[in-house]
Amino acid sequence: MRVVVMGVIGSGKTALGRTLAETLDWPFLDADDYHSEQARAQMASGVPMTDDDRRPWLLTLRRLLAERPQVVLACSALRRRYRDILRLPGTRFVYLEVPESLVRGRLEARTGHFVGADLLPSQLAALEPPMASETDVLTLHVAPEDTPAELRDRALALLGLP
Repeated sequence: MRVVVMGVIGSGKTALGRTLAETLDWPFLDADDYHSEQARAQMASGVPMTDDDRRPWLLTLRRLLAERPQVVLACSALRRRYRDILRLPGTRFVYLEVPESLVRGRLEARTGHFVGADLLPSQLAALEPPMASETDVLTLHVAPEDTPAELRDRALALLGLP
């Protein structure tokens, strides 16, 4: 199984992805590590990526997923067409549904990351929440009081993993 932890910036994709990978003893990939320097600079300046900007990045992520039968990837995968690129046999998505106020607070407190709160509106605008027909996408509702361990355990239960 390949697991893609998805959601808007600041939703906790990387934290949950790392924890899942560690628990499962699977490799972890962070999609942010595969952005070009140009894309990083663009986002750091507050300019969101376009679909054309994202396509080569998504194709790289697809290749990386295809090379690993068991892996956890943290990736925004905001639109269905992005998920379709990543959708290989055996891939499951965990969509982190997080209140905007919680995400905004996390982003405003975050340091050392090239993407800040100024990109949140464009991420929310681009977000296409999973449709009922996307049976490989599981929704994990995140509340401010949730601990990382609780989120991990709920994600594992959704995925049917130990």
